[in-house]
Amino acid sequence: MTEAAATDIIPTSTCGIIDSHAHVVKEFFAEEQEDVIARAFANGIKHMVNPGVVVGDLDELLAIKNKHEHISIALGQHPHEAKHFSAELSDKLIEAVQSGRLVAVGECGLDFHYNNSDRQSQLRAFEEQIKIARRFSKPIIVHCRDAWDDAFSLLEKAGGGEVSGVFHCFTGGPDVLPSIERLGFYVSFSGIVTFKNAKEIQAAASLVQPDKMLVETDCPFLAPQKVRGKRNEPLYVWLVAEKLAELRNCSLAEIAEAASKNARALFGLA
Repeated sequence: MTEAAATDIIPTSTCGIIDSHAHVVKEFFAEEQEDVIARAFANGIKHMVNPGVVVGDLDELLAIKNKHEHISIALGQHPHEAKHFSAELSDKLIEAVQSGRLVAVGECGLDFHYNNSDRQSQLRAFEEQIKIARRFSKPIIVHCRDAWDDAFSLLEKAGGGEVSGVFHCFTGGPDVLPSIERLGFYVSFSGIVTFKNAKEIQAAASLVQPDKMLVETDCPFLAPQKVRGKRNEPLYVWLVAEKLAELRNCSLAEIAEAASKNARALFGLA
């Protein structure tokens, strides 16, 4: 089954939906990039947020934003790349935020599962990006894996209760939700929530407050169960919403409407 043919198994709703985290860049989609974007917009994706994972991504992100009215961009230094974060990159990030072209700082955070950057580098880079988000009143997009306590501590200390944001591609369980709620952060679910063995994530999905829930693909990674093994793309955010509707015992339209309203509120989307 090709990505295009997969539209036959995608449930949609006339209300539309927002993919709050999609990496629709040439690195992953090459010459198919425009086809993938067009396919999403043709099937009810009303908006996408396209975050950079290294500060050097800015030029490509701006080119995409300038071409597509309904793609917004964010910029940060992913924890995998934290070892390369520097004062120079911090200044470039600040300049990009000051330009008014970003809806958020990130993707940034902590990943103590892979430790592609050493932990001290991750902690320093994350703290600096939290401070930038706070200084300029921007939400922050947080990647957190196996580092919940450190992430909460840094957000409380460096954020000072003045930073909003989202734990994207949520991989936790119900036990971390109270800390997220105290921060006032959103929780975004990806295709992982559809996986058969994702019981803790599914349990959390049924508990997140409806006004703090987002949906995303994190494409090209983590394709939902129905298209597992395929390259993920923004269109498949409908399959995430479908699973959430099942877990929360409500309609697909209710999930799509709530998640879209929340994305617009968090990122200041029109």
